[in-house]
Amino acid sequence: MSKAVVSDLLIYPVKSVAGISMPKASVLTAGLAGDRRYLITKPDGTFVTGRTHPKITAIISIYQGAHLTLSHEDTESMTLNPESFADKYQNSNIWGTDLIGQECGSQADRWISDLLGEPMKLLYFGNKSERFIKQHPENDVGFADGFPLLITAESSLGELNRRLLAPVSMANFRPNITVSGTLPFEEDGWSLIRIGDVRFELPKPCARCVFTTVDPFAHAADKILEPLKTLTEFRQVPDGKDVIFGENMIPLNTGTIQVGDPIEILKTKSKPHYIDNWAPKSARMTAHLQPKAAETFDQNPILLRCVQVIDETKDVKTFKFTADPVKRFSYQPGQFLTLLIPINGEVISRCYTISSTPSRPDTITITVKRVKNGRVSNWLHHHVAVGSSVEAMGPAGVFHLKENQKKKILMISGGSGITPMLSMTRFITDTGLDYDIHFHHSSHTIDDLIAWSELSLLSKQFPGLELSYNTTQGVPSSSLAEHGIKGRISLKILKEVCPDYLERDVFVCGPDQFMATVQTHLMDSGLPENQYNQESFTIEPTLPPEDGSTASYSIHFSKSGVTAEIKGNQAVLDAAEAAGIDIPYSCRGGLCGTCKSELKQGEITAPNAMALSEEDTKNNLFLACCSFAKSDIEVDL
Repeated sequence: MSKAVVSDLLIYPVKSVAGISMPKASVLTAGLAGDRRYLITKPDGTFVTGRTHPKITAIISIYQGAHLTLSHEDTESMTLNPESFADKYQNSNIWGTDLIGQECGSQADRWISDLLGEPMKLLYFGNKSERFIKQHPENDVGFADGFPLLITAESSLGELNRRLLAPVSMANFRPNITVSGTLPFEEDGWSLIRIGDVRFELPKPCARCVFTTVDPFAHAADKILEPLKTLTEFRQVPDGKDVIFGENMIPLNTGTIQVGDPIEILKTKSKPHYIDNWAPKSARMTAHLQPKAAETFDQNPILLRCVQVIDETKDVKTFKFTADPVKRFSYQPGQFLTLLIPINGEVISRCYTISSTPSRPDTITITVKRVKNGRVSNWLHHHVAVGSSVEAMGPAGVFHLKENQKKKILMISGGSGITPMLSMTRFITDTGLDYDIHFHHSSHTIDDLIAWSELSLLSKQFPGLELSYNTTQGVPSSSLAEHGIKGRISLKILKEVCPDYLERDVFVCGPDQFMATVQTHLMDSGLPENQYNQESFTIEPTLPPEDGSTASYSIHFSKSGVTAEIKGNQAVLDAAEAAGIDIPYSCRGGLCGTCKSELKQGEITAPNAMALSEEDTKNNLFLACCSFAKSDIEVDL
């Protein structure tokens, strides 16, 4: 038997909020001191949890004595003081046990109601509140589901993660006590244990529900119900529905426990037998070792599962994803994808350049700079962790390497505009193409150089790659082997670092003013226009064609079953919105392909549909954002 020790202690002051990790905890008869002392309910007393309101899991709580401060990124914080609560109680019921909770007051109710977007109340487990364990009426419990405490093992989580496409954290399972030093699921056989001077009875394994599928970082339910889906395959009770992870516990006396305390097994019980129906062929390793053809994902959204987060600079992160279920990604180096991000109940579309190379199709990466007040970039930085999932569509974009590409290339990037250049450079070096690349990057300081260590290593391994950079604020570093110049991008700098730039195909990406400056310098110095390629993060909405008729036509949305009017100078996307039909979109300029759909009948004109391929056009696909009716039409929306 392994030597088990306590590895973490956690409390959740309000039922379903984020946990507080502690080095030491006081054990009361109803559980750990401070744990689940507050409850969120509807006005009629029906209790509410993160199962139905995942946003609750984003609430952070901090105790200062008896005072509890609640905070959330969307609002100002609020402090609760039990001494100020009126002697007024509300009836409630938690999983079949009736109880009363002390009302926290109108200010607390207003705070939680405004945050969750519907009328709510906040209750406290006051002096008149009492509740007993349903199956053990001699033992008391607070607002926890059924038992005062839950214990889980790190090795058991490791065994689950071995079967998942990407690991989840213990936060998905919300334990009070975690242990290390055990074999996987060794805790199944514990009946009575002692930690410090406190004895605990383990009367019942913990049956898990959909709450385990709420991402504790993104605060949204997983689209395919992981990790519960995989857990069901090897931890479901035979002849039953319960899926088990962890053991419920009842403290038999009070005392203090702390991280590092050994766990003494006083009594064991027969371990239940679970039928393991998990198939190793569903493992990510198996899928990668038996690869299928790479696919695009421009017709329907694909679920991306985060497998790695890399801190590139102080405000830039790279997110690496695999598809769930596993698929290989097909795209051109330099193209972008569109993320569909759920924020506060609203799905927001954002385009991000793919920074990985299609020569490594099993994963796909985006490199994201956190923008001040940027809603999506900040959400990604704060809420996407290993195991998190997001939906995406793609690829799209015309800024990428071409088949008839010159073998001499100059890449010029500024800030986060480096991302398509990373994809192109990684592709050329990965495939060993005989290309001559000069890669020049402009950043504020050397600390803002993105993926520079990797690029430096590639330049040593690939003789055709030469690097240079300029810094607009800090001075270049003598520790970097590459040619560094202080100052803003200029023709003088370009001539100095790449004298033969007029002989090269040029790719430029960065802030609008940066690209305008570079383009002016290059065009004025004689660079042929057909050698200049530019990506832009600013996309202007598509305007109606000059010959757009103001005549009215009929548009039938076949999926929605709605027929409406559309004018000849009105984009299909605009007509859909006017008819109350919500369809995904992002750029509104014909570039991203998010609004791609099928034209079933009729004639349209689409002067700016750059995200469509020849094959798309042959298959009657169109972009709703930049397509205009020329007759009565029917679309698959």
